[in-house]
Amino acid sequence: MTPKPLEDLTLDDLCRDVTRLLRQHGLLETQPDGRVNEEPNARMVRYYSTLGLLDRPRIVDREARYGWKQVLQLLAIKALQQHGYGLSEIQPRLIGLAEADLEAILRAVSDEHRARPAAVPAVTWREIAVQPGLRIQVEDGWSAPADPEALLQKIRAALAALSGEKK
Repeated sequence: MTPKPLEDLTLDDLCRDVTRLLRQHGLLETQPDGRVNEEPNARMVRYYSTLGLLDRPRIVDREARYGWKQVLQLLAIKALQQHGYGLSEIQPRLIGLAEADLEAILRAVSDEHRARPAAVPAVTWREIAVQPGLRIQVEDGWSAPADPEALLQKIRAALAALSGEKK
């Protein structure tokens, strides 16, 4: 990741560019905590600046201007949040870091995220005891077919296979 030549980003530019870079690094829409907004917005940037997580912007004609370091700081904050760190844990990790250190954090989190297998949605099962030693499991949402005969044949075949009999 190399610095953008443009070091004069407006607040809207900063939010848009960081959102694009988060998406590019696979770090958007992976936030484990639903209370944390994944895409940066103006209010968030101002709050992070107040907390000292982001360097204060330069002021040009009464308008805040941001540079590459603030882009990296915001990316690092969002990347660490992806790993479940709160702002109070992130702040001491980022204070005083150079651009190269911020890039290393982003690279490490991005690489780890790419190496992680995709989350498999949880499946809920219901279980019914037919008799001692025999249970039927049914995935939630399953419904019996209109014509149960084909299903009964499959159940008979499964029972025969389990008992060692031939069909």
